[in-house]
Amino acid sequence: MKPIIFVIPVIASALLVMALAIIDSDNSALLPTTSPTNVSADANVYGCDPKSLEQVKLNFPVREPTYLPEGYRLQVVDVFSYSMPPGADNVATLYYAKHEMCHGTSRGSSNDVIVMVVSDVEQQANNGDKYAQMVINDPVEYFKREVESYNSVIPDAAKLIDKPESTIPLVRMIEVNGHVGVAREPMKGYSVFIINDVEKVEKIVEESEGLRPGFVTFYHEEDRTIYTIESIFPVEEMLKIAESIR
Repeated sequence: MKPIIFVIPVIASALLVMALAIIDSDNSALLPTTSPTNVSADANVYGCDPKSLEQVKLNFPVREPTYLPEGYRLQVVDVFSYSMPPGADNVATLYYAKHEMCHGTSRGSSNDVIVMVVSDVEQQANNGDKYAQMVINDPVEYFKREVESYNSVIPDAAKLIDKPESTIPLVRMIEVNGHVGVAREPMKGYSVFIINDVEKVEKIVEESEGLRPGFVTFYHEEDRTIYTIESIFPVEEMLKIAESIR
């Protein structure tokens, strides 16, 4: 019988993948995307995306960081947020890099780009999103649940890739200028190939060459927006970026 091969990315950005099933963070419900009806941009389909917030019209506040690692600057403002799951609006994705960019990239696909996603939680809550409503009602409790959800799968994920649990960094609670949130360090990515035929089952674990981005996520109570910064920089550096958002 022809072997059956399953490819399982164990760590993909902020997601833990284990036991042939992807365990998705509830944060994804707060960071949606598609072509928003209440957002417009000067760029057209064939041109470059806007390079500043002044070039777009948003119905929610987006605050830019005043601190970035040396050489980095804003390259793209993606109000269409095509790199995220379809089905919602009220999201802006900002890409910071040392090199010129015309469009955004798939999140986690480029190690030299800092991605900042800003999501309008208030509008999502008004639209009936239960996760957004949970954040607004009790952000501390919401993020505590996020930490528990992420970290609960680490033992099984470590077994799946035949590595110590310490290989997978824990998600932890953080505070950014008084705003509650969570963070996780960058880490190596792994793929698991399970070959299943009539006679045997074989597992092959492959380690990716580069790092998977870590993240800092926090809820800005005043604006009722969620910020997520993703990069391969340590959490300490991403916190500096986050703390400069005022």
